Amino acid sequence: MARTTWKRMEREAASLLHGARYPANTGGQVDVESARVVAQVKNVRVFSLTRMELEAEAIARLGAAKNKTGILMVKRSAGKGKTTPWLIVMTAGMFRDLIAPVA
Repeated sequence: MARTTWKRMEREAASLLHGARYPANTGGQVDVESARVVAQVKNVRVFSLTRMELEAEAIARLGAAKNKTGILMVKRSAGKGKTTPWLIVMTAGMFRDLIAPVA
């Protein structure tokens, strides 16, 4: 994969979330952060359900620590010129917090 592809995916994710991209050299686990969401971005050809589960749990913990929703944004790399949709993955706990009624 070209070095710029993942950067472009992170910029696109930041735009979708109305947030900012953290450069990879900052060393953190968060790729994108907005006022309400922290996200880890993955652009992969193959992504196992086990790995997806681990990544979703990790970003959920980071989100909870910041009082934000932690999501995993996955975009499958299908090859040159083939577009795929973004998939937004979160734990049930994050989803429950997201849809909880405002008191």
